[in-house]
Amino acid sequence: MASTGRAPFWRWLGTVRARACIVSVLAVGGALAATSFSVLALLRGSLYRSDANTARSEAMIVASIASTRGTQGLLHHPFPNSIEEMAVQLVDRHGEVLTSSRNIRGQPAMVTSIPASGHFVVSTDVLLRVRRFTDVNLHLDNRFVVAALGVRAPLFSGAVLVAYSLGAADNAVDLVQIVLAIAVPALSLLVGALVWWLTGWALRPVEVVRSEVERYSATDLGRRVPEPAVRDEIGRLARTMNDMLGRLDAASARQKRLLSDVSHELRNPLAALRAQLEVMAEHPSDITADLLAHPVADVDRMSRMVDDLLTLARIDEGAWHLRMSEVDMDEVVLFHADRLRLLRALEVSVRGVSAARVVGDEAQLSRMVANLADNAARYAASTVEFSVSIVAGNCELGVCDDGPGVPPAERERIFGRFVRLDESRPLEGGGTGLGLSIVKEIVSAHGGDVWVEDAGPAGGACFRARFPAQAGTPGATVSPITGLGEAL
Repeated sequence: MASTGRAPFWRWLGTVRARACIVSVLAVGGALAATSFSVLALLRGSLYRSDANTARSEAMIVASIASTRGTQGLLHHPFPNSIEEMAVQLVDRHGEVLTSSRNIRGQPAMVTSIPASGHFVVSTDVLLRVRRFTDVNLHLDNRFVVAALGVRAPLFSGAVLVAYSLGAADNAVDLVQIVLAIAVPALSLLVGALVWWLTGWALRPVEVVRSEVERYSATDLGRRVPEPAVRDEIGRLARTMNDMLGRLDAASARQKRLLSDVSHELRNPLAALRAQLEVMAEHPSDITADLLAHPVADVDRMSRMVDDLLTLARIDEGAWHLRMSEVDMDEVVLFHADRLRLLRALEVSVRGVSAARVVGDEAQLSRMVANLADNAARYAASTVEFSVSIVAGNCELGVCDDGPGVPPAERERIFGRFVRLDESRPLEGGGTGLGLSIVKEIVSAHGGDVWVEDAGPAGGACFRARFPAQAGTPGATVSPITGLGEAL
C-alpha cells in the first residue's frame, strides 16, 4: 500500500503544538472541574441551609400561635405561610396528629419521634442522621427538610413539625450543574485552541529558520537566517544558527584553501620527482648517489607534509589526545640544540637554558621545539639561541635567530597554514609552511601562548612560548587549587 506522505496520528501527537495543547486542555479542564465541584457543593449547602432556616422560622411562628391559641384556634385560622412548598403538623407527645395544613391533611405524622419541649431538630430526607427522626412519613412531590420544635404550654403540649420543599434548591443546583457541564468543556477546548494558535505563532520564526536552512547547501554557507529583533529564545536560536553557519563557512573556506595549498605544494616536488625518475629511467647507467639524493629529499619533504597535514586534521576533528606527564623542558631544549649542531653549520647557544618543568605531552612538546628550532635554523645567518626560564610562575621558552626577522604586520599571519614570508627559501630548506601552525596548536592545547618578537637591535626573530610551570621548578610554588606553578 502506497504511503500518503502524511505523518501518523500518534506522531502528530508528539509535536510541540500538540503536547502544549493537550497539556493546557487537561490542566485547565481539571482546574475548572475541581472548581465546578466546589461551587456546586457550596451552592447546594447554602441553599439547603437557607431552606432549613425557613422551616425553623416557620416552626417558631406556628409554635407561638399554638401556645397562645391552642390547636382549636389553628383550626379556624390557616397556618401562616402555608403554601404548596411547605407543610405543617401539630402532634401530641404520643405522636398523634392534632392538626395539619391543608396540603397534607389526613396523613400520618411526619416523624415517629418527638423532640422534647424547647428543642429543635432539623433533618432532610437525604441526610436523616438525627437519631430521634427514625422515619419520615411525609409524601410530597419534592425532597424536603423537616424542622421539629417541642412545645409545652397550657393550651398546647407536643411538637410543631414543619416540612419545607427542597425542589427550588435542587432545580437551581441542577441548572448550575448543566451550565458548568457545558461551560467547562467549552472553555477547555477554547483554551486548547488558543494555545494551539499561540504556539504556532510563537514557533513561526523557528519554522522560518528551519525552512531557510533547509534550502542551504555546501555552496550557500555564506547566507544567514533572519534574526528577530526581540532578544528572546527564538532570537538567540537564530543568532546561534548564524554563528554555526559562520563557523561552517569558515571551516569550508579553510578546507578549500587547504586543498588548494596542498595541491600547490605537492605539484612542484611531484613534477621534479617525476622528471628525475624519467631521466634515471632513460639513463640507468648514469645513476649515482648524488643523483638519488634529490628524489629522496623530495620524498622526505612530501612525507613531512603529509604527516603535518594528518596532525592538523586530527586536531581539527578533535581526535588529538595528549598523554600528560611531567616534562623537563630544559632537557627537551638541550636535545634539539645538540641535534641542530649536528645538522647545520650554525652557532647554537644554550646559555639562557635553566631548569623548568611543565605538565604536558612530551612527544608533542618535543615536536614543538623541533619545529621552532628548524624554523630558526632555516632563516638564521649564523646563530640560533635557546632559552628556558621561569617568568611569573610560568615556563617561558625562547628560540631566537639572527636572520631577517618578521615584520610586525606579519607576526600573527605566520602562524597560519601554508604561510610563507619568502616563497623561495622554504623550498630550498625543505619547509612545508605548516610547522608554525602546528606549534600554535600544540601550545594552545597545553594552555599556553606563543608569539614572535624582535631578537634584538641587530635584527632577527625570537619565537617565545609560555606554559604553566609545574611544582618542583625553581622559582615556582604549588597552587592549592590547580597544582600549577606560581612565581615566588
